[in-house]
Amino acid sequence: MPRTRILTAIVLLGLVLLLLWRGTLVWLLGVFAAVALRAAWEWAGLCSGLSGARRWLLLATLGASLAGAYALPASWTAVALAAGLAWWALGLRLVLCYPVLPDWIDRPLAQAAIILLALAPAWLALARLADGQRPLLLLCLALVWAADSGAYLVGRRFGRRKLCPQVSPGKTVEGLLGGLVGAALIGLVAGLALGLDGLRLAALVGLATACAAVSVVGDLAESLFKRRAGVKDSSHLLPGHGGVLDRIDALIAAAPLFALTAPLLVRG
Repeated sequence: MPRTRILTAIVLLGLVLLLLWRGTLVWLLGVFAAVALRAAWEWAGLCSGLSGARRWLLLATLGASLAGAYALPASWTAVALAAGLAWWALGLRLVLCYPVLPDWIDRPLAQAAIILLALAPAWLALARLADGQRPLLLLCLALVWAADSGAYLVGRRFGRRKLCPQVSPGKTVEGLLGGLVGAALIGLVAGLALGLDGLRLAALVGLATACAAVSVVGDLAESLFKRRAGVKDSSHLLPGHGGVLDRIDALIAAAPLFALTAPLLVRG
């Protein structure tokens, strides 16, 4: 792994851990919002119909959506998170169909809706976890990191069979399995640390594995947009890592599922 990539990862990890440990809720929500807005800016840059004023309008709409999402009654939070998951289900369908895609994907309104449905529910999921459930927020991040690292290490050493070559030629079936196992182990360790046993422990391990699988969908869906735009990275903001969207594509897919389910397991 290139030295620049490692150094950037260490700095980012340190900043995230410091924010989780010392940051107030307002700081967390503000940082999450800034990251979401930057990711939306980069994602819009991958969409032919979202240039110029439409790009700025998208950011304004997303900002208003984040404020409105946090003001939602608790009973509506699950609906918002489910809407995010519905987009990722559609995203998986698009990935599997690529390069044959429906005409509507090039329409500006559809492209804007995709970005909003991906980012707003993910922000809400992380915001809810940040509000009094910091250990679960850390677990959510750790699961995605473990899945990403496991997939990279196992795929690089043992990868033979391509997972989805038409969208992301570098990903392998072996890497996917490595990522799932890595996330499952994190779920097991976290469950034991939280004092879970029996069915609840098994359920948390299963959830961790499911979140890892969904995180791959997020990665592949972003790769689809990058491939259509003819670029390798969403931007060059982070040395060795590309753009903000490149770093959070897996997280924004996994976060709604985790936030929808994990608190129920821990409270149960």
